[in-house]
Parts: sequence; C-alpha cells; structure tokens
Amino acid sequence: MTQILRVLLTLIGTCILLVLVAVIGLVVFVNPNDLKPQISQAVSKYTGRQLQLGGNIEWSLFPWLGLQLNDAKLSNTPGFGNKPFAEIQKLDIQVRLLPLFHKQLEVGKLHINGLALHLVKNLQGQTNWQITPSATSEIPQTTTDTISNNLRPLSFGVAGLEIQNGQIFFDDLQKNKHYEISQLQLKSNDLTVNKSSPFFVKFNLKSNTPKLEAAVKMSSDITLNSDGKTLVLNKINFDTLLKDPAYPKGILPIALQGDANFNLNDQSFAADKFIAVINQNKLIGNIKGQNIFSNPSFKGTVITQQLKAGQLTIQQIQLPFQFKNNILSLIPITGKLYQGNYQGNATINFTALTPLIVAQGQLTQLNTQALFQEFNNKSQIQLAGLANVTFKLTTQGGDENTLLKNLHGQGQFNLDNGTIKGINLSYWVAMGKALLKHEPRPTSTTSDTPFNKFMGSFTIDKGIMVNNDLNVISGRLRINGLGSVNLPQQQINYEINAQPILSDGSPDGIAIPIKISGQFNNIHIIPVLDKLSIDIVKEKLKGKLQEQLKKLDLKKLFQ
Repeated sequence: MTQILRVLLTLIGTCILLVLVAVIGLVVFVNPNDLKPQISQAVSKYTGRQLQLGGNIEWSLFPWLGLQLNDAKLSNTPGFGNKPFAEIQKLDIQVRLLPLFHKQLEVGKLHINGLALHLVKNLQGQTNWQITPSATSEIPQTTTDTISNNLRPLSFGVAGLEIQNGQIFFDDLQKNKHYEISQLQLKSNDLTVNKSSPFFVKFNLKSNTPKLEAAVKMSSDITLNSDGKTLVLNKINFDTLLKDPAYPKGILPIALQGDANFNLNDQSFAADKFIAVINQNKLIGNIKGQNIFSNPSFKGTVITQQLKAGQLTIQQIQLPFQFKNNILSLIPITGKLYQGNYQGNATINFTALTPLIVAQGQLTQLNTQALFQEFNNKSQIQLAGLANVTFKLTTQGGDENTLLKNLHGQGQFNLDNGTIKGINLSYWVAMGKALLKHEPRPTSTTSDTPFNKFMGSFTIDKGIMVNNDLNVISGRLRINGLGSVNLPQQQINYEINAQPILSDGSPDGIAIPIKISGQFNNIHIIPVLDKLSIDIVKEKLKGKLQEQLKKLDLKKLFQ
C-alpha cells in the first residue's frame, strides 16, 4: 500500500513538474511585448478606443500566471477632448494556474496603481464612457476562438482587487458641474459570484455645484449575484467629513450604518433601515433610489428623537424626503419644539452655486422662555409665554451668518398670558411723567412686564425683521408700536406708546412714548421727551379750550 501511494505521489509530482516546465518555457521563450499589437486590436474591437502601452509587459510566475502592464492609456471618444479616457501607471493581472485545467477562470490579485479616469457628459447629453465596439477592427480568429471554445469558464472569481492613487474626474457640461475624486484607495478580497466578500474604499471628493469638499471612507461585505444584476451590501460602515469653514471646527462628521441592495440593471437601490449620525444627531430611516448613475433621485423617511441644528433643538422629528433634479423636498415636517408642536415643509434647491432654502410652517404653544434661554441667553429682553407663530421664509447660503443675511419672508405671532422679561413698562411710564413734572424718579420692584396679549405681524428683508403693528395688553396698559430687529447684527430698534387706562377702559392721561434700542445684550430704554412734551401741550390746550367753552352759554349765542 505504501509503495502504491509512493507511485501515485511520484506521478502527481511528475505532472506538476511538467506543467511548471511548460509555464517556464512560455515565460522564457515568449516575449509578452510581442503581444502588444494583438492586445491593442482586441481592445479597439470591443471598445472602439485605441490602447497605448508605453512601458514593457512582463510575465509573473507560479502560483499566478499573469502580466504586468506599465503606462497604459485608453483614448477618449471622438468629440470629448484630447485627454485620455483612462490612464494607468501600473497594472498587474494574475490568473491562478491549476483551475485553468478544470476550465475555471480564477483571477488572482488585480492591482491597479495610478488610475486616472476622465468622464464627460457633453452639451447634448452624450457620455464618453459608453462602449462602442469597432466594426472594422479584426482580431485573429484563434485569439477569440481559443478563449471561448477551450476555456469556457464554469466559475469566476477574483482573489483580490486593489486600486491605489486613483483619480476620477467628471464634467457635466449640460449642468456646468464638476466632480473630482482624488486619493482613491479600493481593496477587496475574494470577489466571487454569490459569495460575500469584504470591501473597503477611501477617497476625497470635491464638487462645484453644490460647493462641496469631503473625505469619504466606507467598508462593507459585498455580494454580486450570479445574474450580474444584483449587488448586496451588508454591514455598511460609511463615514465622511464635510469640510467648510462655516462648520464647527471646520468639519461636519456624518456616519451611516445599514444594509442595501443595488439593481445594476435599472440603476435602483433600497435600504430598508439605516442609522445615520450627523454631528452627534442620531437618525433612523429608510431610503430608495432610482437612476443612481445618470439622474439620481431618492425618497424615504427619517425619524429622530432629537435633532440639534446650531442652537435650535427639535424633538420627535419626522422627515419624509424626496430628492429629484437636485431639489430636496421635506414634506411634511412634524416635531416637538420647546414643548410646542411644529408642522411645515421645506425645499432645498441645489441647482444654484449656493443652496436655496424655502420653508413655511406653523408653531403652536411654543415655550418662548425655553427658546430664548437656549438660542440667545445673552439677550437683555426676553419673552416668556406660549406662542403661536406662522411663517413663510426663504434664504440662501452655506453658513449661519450668510443664511441670516439672506433671510426674507413674512409671518404672524400671538402670545397669551406671558411676561416681557428685562423691561418694566409701567416703571417707564411713571418715569416719563416724573421727568416732565420735574418730580423725583420712581422706584421699581421688578424688571418685568406681565401681559395678557402680545401680537403682531412681521416681514423680513435681508435678515432685518420689521414689525409695524405691535399690540400688547398689559393690565392697565395698552401698548402699540413699531420697529425692527436686525438678526445678523443682533440689534433692536423700537418705538412704542404706552397708554394707561382706567377701569372703565378710558385713557388715563396721555400715552408715554418709549424708545428701545441697542444690541441684544446692551439695550437702552428711555422716554421720548420731545414727543411727550408735544402731547402734554396738546392735552393742556385741550383742557383750556374745554374750560372756555363751559364759561360760554352757547344757547344765548344762537338766539
């Protein structure tokens, strides 16, 4: 038995030795550079492009039979410029030897170094990556027949794919858009049909419309089904850093986890459940996409328990969204905002160089004291109450300051049973009267003004909010006024009239005009003495006139 086993091992060893001798003979006696014309002809026939091989072609040996190509260039489609469609500094293609004897094609490590792709869509909507086989190029019959008839691979697999120092440029001349991927690194092991394989990619991304700069990294387990149409990504870990000086510390981190299915035939994909973390805001949702390689569109829903945008915090938010033709629609948006309810919609138009935002909505029972304390706790005057607000707003920009400067819109507000914190209007009414009568200044025991009603409307132009119909009911005071609030500069400029009233609702003397102006954290309050003096003179003249009329017996005048 031992002798038989020894004979079998000897026979197997002899066969392997013969194969090695044959391969070594191929490598030694056949110069792969002599195959350049055949390789170029084959590429020209199947792509309609010219292949230039500037460097030498070299063999690689056991356990992989392969070729190493250097300085390869694939010409562009006529009418798309002089730049090559693709450039590769170094390409290693390896094929495992033993599976070939079983009519199986198993590609080894496919290594690409220094890849550069130049993708273009012209003004007519035509692209330069469409394959147009050449009808005139002829390849020796033995080349194709040998591959098709003798090999006929029963299975296919790639033991490893690696791309280093890659670049991809895409110019859409129809929409004046430019995208650039640089420092591309891609690595995957064992890319076999119907088998899950680890996959990793990393690159930097830039675009001009919208203006974007990002560092992207993604890992996943990837499976390509045997039909060649379905691509499954499991355990996706996607991380990106959006770079812009407007972001805190100049970056906005975004992370994404989930599973996704891609249909390469109709360019669609779906992720039934994903988890996204945007600057520490956690969102859960689903998304579907169509035409992801040509004219991408997406729709889905995102929900989160809390979303913090700048200094604004929204809770229990639900965002159905749709992205189509570079316009993101959020309809309807619902959520909790500072103990109140928010409902509205918004669109973000990315077709312009700077995104354009249009929003409208309504807030009910908003706790304004909580809002003021978080949004601008340095403001000297604050409102405390439950507010109802409706608004329509538009703005454009990439950072908070620019968005405020470009803010336009209109709206209405109404607060019930609240307090104006930081100003006691009753005190300033008494102060105005004391100044005119040259009496001692009054004292105040509080710095607030309680109110029953606080209402009005507003318009906004270039970040300046104008209110011309302020109406406040505060106990025995009736207050009306007009003014403006400069949101970018954080300044207020108001003039109000505070009218004391009697229990029967009639005026109690004259109204006191009061000026409120200055920075939010340094507001100046003072009675307007010149207007007050005129009102007092009018009041006195009116009183004297009434006294004179009483002295006259009007009945006698008309007898």
